[in-house]
Amino acid sequence: MAEAALTLNEDGTAKDPVAFQQALRNDPVKLAALEKEPEVAKIILGEDTYAMQELLKSVYEAEKKNSDRRSKTMAERTIDAQRVSAPVPRDTVQLYDQLRESGLQYGPAFRLLRNVHVPDLSETSS
Repeated sequence: MAEAALTLNEDGTAKDPVAFQQALRNDPVKLAALEKEPEVAKIILGEDTYAMQELLKSVYEAEKKNSDRRSKTMAERTIDAQRVSAPVPRDTVQLYDQLRESGLQYGPAFRLLRNVHVPDLSETSS
């Protein structure tokens, strides 16, 4: 039931601000975390629900912006890292044959891999 009270709207505000505050007050772990930030606790647990909603919204927007930035950076880094760590091209026909032998059979409509690269294991085996 406490989890339902902590439900947020799409903009990061509490669906039910009063229930949100009560759920925080009833959760010793969350309350202890809030008490470490007295200014935040004053707003979140205070009487001014508008101020609480605005704080929740601003934190949500900042977290979303950071998350989007991290996701974009990770995607770019991941592609670059994959290019460096998997330089050896792999025959996709052979790959699908090996998958079939392992019990995973993909029909022609599901054979979408075209450009597969794998790590160069010859360097690490010496």
